[in-house]
Amino acid sequence: MKRIDLANLLASSTNISMFAEKLVTRTRGLGQHALAELSGDRSVATFVTSLAYVSDTAQWLGLPATAAACERCHGLIKNWRQGERILVSRDRGEQLATNCYQIATALGDELARHHTYVVAPAEGDLIDSGVSLFGLDVVQHFPDTRQDISAGAQCRAYELWTASVMHMMRVAEVGVGALADHLSVKRGTTWGGTIANINDALKDATRMKGDPQLRAWASETGSYLNFVKDAFRNPAMHPERSFSAEEAKMIYDNTRAFMRILTQRLTA
Repeated sequence: MKRIDLANLLASSTNISMFAEKLVTRTRGLGQHALAELSGDRSVATFVTSLAYVSDTAQWLGLPATAAACERCHGLIKNWRQGERILVSRDRGEQLATNCYQIATALGDELARHHTYVVAPAEGDLIDSGVSLFGLDVVQHFPDTRQDISAGAQCRAYELWTASVMHMMRVAEVGVGALADHLSVKRGTTWGGTIANINDALKDATRMKGDPQLRAWASETGSYLNFVKDAFRNPAMHPERSFSAEEAKMIYDNTRAFMRILTQRLTA
C-alpha cells in the first residue's frame, strides 16, 4: 500500500493539460521559422513543477506509460532555464503538447488498474497522529504500548475492526498488569483472574474513608476495567470472533480512557 497526495496529483495533471492547451494556442499559427516566447509566463513554472510531481509519482507507483510520457516532456524542455528567454517553435509546441495530453491519458488508464482507498480527514489523523491522539502521556509512561497504540489507530482508520481490537487488547494487558502492581494485588494465572483480584482491591478502595478523590478514582477505574474485561473476554479462545465497527470504536475509546485514567493516577 502506498500513500499519495491525491489532490496534488489531480491538480498537477490538470496543470499539465492546461499548459498544453495554452501552448497549442500560442504556437498553432506560427510560420515555419517563427518562434513564440514563453518567458515570464507563470504557467511555465507551474507546468515544470507539476511535471516533476507527476513524474516522481508515476515512477513510485510503477506507471510506465505515464513515466515515459513525462520523460519525453522532460527531454523537450531540458534546455529551459528560469529567468532566460524560452522560445518555442510550432513543431516543438505540438510535440510537447502531444506528450502532455498523453500524460493525462496514460495516468487515467494506469491508475484505473490500481485499487485506490480514500481516507477521510478524521481517519487520516489516526494514521498520522494516532499515538498523540491516544495520549502521549500514556506512551511516555508505558513505552511498550507505542507500537500497538499506533497500529490500533491505523487499523481503525482503515476499518480493520477486529485487528484494531486485538491491538487494544495488548495495550489493555499492559495497563491491567500495571494496575495490579500499583494496588499490590497478585496477578492471576489468567486475564480474568488478575482483573478479579484488581476489582476486589478497587471495591475496598471505594469504601475507604477520608479520601474522596481515591474513592472516585477507584469507582471510575473499576467501571472501565469491567468494560475491558467484558470486551476482551477470552478473545484468544475464540479466534473466529470478529468485531463490528461500533464494537471496535467503543473498545478503542474505552481502552484509551482506561489507560489515561491509569496514567494520571500513576504519575500523580
